[in-house]
Parts: sequence; structure tokens; C-alpha cells
Amino acid sequence: MTPRTERILGKSLVVTTIAVVATFGLSFTARLALQMPIDWLSWVECTFIPILIGMPVSAYIFAQSETIQETCDKLEKSHTALREAHDRLNFVTSHDQMTGLLSRGEFIARMDRSRDEGECDMLLLIDPDHFSSINDEHGHFKGDEALVRIAKALVYTTRPGDTIGRLGGEEFGVLLRDVRKEQAITIAENIRRHVEGGPWVKGQQNGVRVTVSIGGAEIPHDADIQDVLRAAGRCVFAAKQRGRNRVSFDQEAAKLRVVTP
Repeated sequence: MTPRTERILGKSLVVTTIAVVATFGLSFTARLALQMPIDWLSWVECTFIPILIGMPVSAYIFAQSETIQETCDKLEKSHTALREAHDRLNFVTSHDQMTGLLSRGEFIARMDRSRDEGECDMLLLIDPDHFSSINDEHGHFKGDEALVRIAKALVYTTRPGDTIGRLGGEEFGVLLRDVRKEQAITIAENIRRHVEGGPWVKGQQNGVRVTVSIGGAEIPHDADIQDVLRAAGRCVFAAKQRGRNRVSFDQEAAKLRVVTP
């Protein structure tokens, strides 16, 4: 006998027993009140009629209840699995698979929302120096490893409320929330120093020296996001023109002729 059958029979027996007791009570009370005799037929009626009617009816009802509960459980499991699959799909579509950072589209979408909220936010663009030479001299595996290490450095040196994304290729973006220019420069310098002194420089055989150039731009409330990205990009190129491995927030310098990074 299966546990399901045992549950159905157990519940049906309880209901039938209650029905038998209730029938005896009502029938005998009515007979005594009406001064009717209580004979053997009365005992048979009060015993077998509730059993013959109550047992199959209650068993059917409880069987249907079990079926409905099982269906609800299956639906709940399916809903949970579907929600988990949706969350995984949403993560895959909104994050870069190699670094785990936000994708370009999701990062720009959050920049849009940040701009609409009207806070004093800053954008940092981080671009590795001489990255093509890393791939050429050490292979793409080392290049990918360097990108992952830069991503970890960004997570380590930024604040919990900041947003980090990989904008494409070797370029990264950091959205600093509610921060002034001076503090943004300090954070950018911390990123630059952390990358420059990363574990790929010391204590490794065949280590690859990695540095980054960082450009920063304010995100005005009425600004076009693409204009902000271009302004920060000009600052990145200005930093590279000045010798690389540095931070640039100087808009005038960013307007100078830039060289190919």
C-alpha cells in the first residue's frame, strides 16, 4: 500500500467514524424524544448507512484532494525551475561571460537610469596599455587572464554601490554613484595602482606587466550618454598620449590630438 493510499484511507476512516458517531447521536436522541423504540434495526442503520455512504464519498474527495495537491506541487516545482532558468538567462544576457561583469548594454542602461535620478555621478573608462602586444607576445590565454585580473581589481577597488561593466574588447567602465570629481580621481588612482602592482608582476614566472589608462567624465542630468562615453574616451586617449599608466580628467587635454593606443 502506497503512502498516498494510506493517507486517503486514514482520513476516510476518521471522517466515517465521526459520521457514525454523529448518526447514532442524532438518531437515538430523536427516537428518545419521540418515544420511539430503539431496536436492532436502529443500530444497523446508524452503523452501516454512514459507512456505506461516507466511506466511498470521503475516499473520493480525499483522493481528488491528493491529486490536486500533487498537481500544485508539480506546478510549484515547474515555476521554481522556470524562474531559475529565467534568472540564469537574464544573468547570461546582462553579464560578460569571461569576467562576470555587466555587459555593455546593461551597463549603459544603468547609466541611463543613474542620469535620470539626478545624482552627481562619474564615469570611468579603463583601457589596458599595449594590450595587443600582450596577445601577440604571450598569447590570447594570457590576454584573457589579464582581463580577468583587471576585472577583479575593479571589484576590489570600487565601492559596493558602484557599477562595473566590460564595454567590449579590453575596455571597462565604472559608474561611480554620488561622487565628486576629487573622490573619483582618488578611486581612479587606486584602480591604476592596484592594476600596476597586481600579482601578474611579482611572484610569477613569465609574468605579464599590465597597466591601464583611465579617463573620467561627469554625467550631467541632461547629458546624452553617448556624449559622456565619448568625453571619457577622449580622456583615456589623452592619458595614453601623456605616457600611459595614468588618470586623466582634464577635458582640455582630452581635446588634443591623440595617438593610436
